[in-house]
Amino acid sequence: VIQAVSTLFMFFLPVYAVAKICYYRPRQFLGFTPKITGKQVLVIIGILLLTFPLSGSLAGLNEIIPIPKNWADKFKKLEDARAIQEAAMINIDSFAKFAISLVLIGLLPGIFEEVCFRSGMQNIMTRWFKGPWTAIIITSIIFSLIHLSYFGFLVRFGLGMILGLIFYYTRSIWLSIIFHFLYNGVQVAALYFISLSGKKTPPKELEENFPLWAGVIALVFIIFLFKKLIDFTPAGPEEPEVEDNDDFHNWATAQS
Repeated sequence: VIQAVSTLFMFFLPVYAVAKICYYRPRQFLGFTPKITGKQVLVIIGILLLTFPLSGSLAGLNEIIPIPKNWADKFKKLEDARAIQEAAMINIDSFAKFAISLVLIGLLPGIFEEVCFRSGMQNIMTRWFKGPWTAIIITSIIFSLIHLSYFGFLVRFGLGMILGLIFYYTRSIWLSIIFHFLYNGVQVAALYFISLSGKKTPPKELEENFPLWAGVIALVFIIFLFKKLIDFTPAGPEEPEVEDNDDFHNWATAQS
């Protein structure tokens, strides 16, 4: 409950308040208005399945990046402490706990974090930088840093890039939320079935490393599926027009 409330106040409410105050069409600004199609969802699921080998290869790449030994020891201690905390929090040994975990670990972070990082941060920075790529990269870096995991940095950075591109190309936050929910939900389900088998597997063991070549192949197919996603999205990527979305700025100018 504490985690749900804290993420609501940290991630969702500030962005919603900015959208509500500064824009006449806050739902459009946040990306809740575009309709999604079954074809888009199927493509998103395909990208999701390919994200796991890509994440595994990024995790392996993260581990072989040379860093000073004292840094590595410090990061390892932080990872061990994080794993202990997660193992204590994620105790999924019944269907009721599975359902609760699916909401707390899958659904709520999917909604709150996507609204914060994609609807808010990436959306605003895309306007600042007059284009998507710088905004998506910076947002993905910050998205990864807030998870406080050095050895998982590239994994979450890659995940942030995929989520950012989904939002940019479809203009729908719903598809980013669905992807984020399914990504977390698959791992929650894996923990649930592991607990049913009587094993006690720390969450970090679920992020099995893949060889780099597997990640490269997965990335090629992900790019192909993104092209399909663009084809299945009416009108393709589109930047909202200034007169539609900068209403607060226009209003303030008119008043002055």
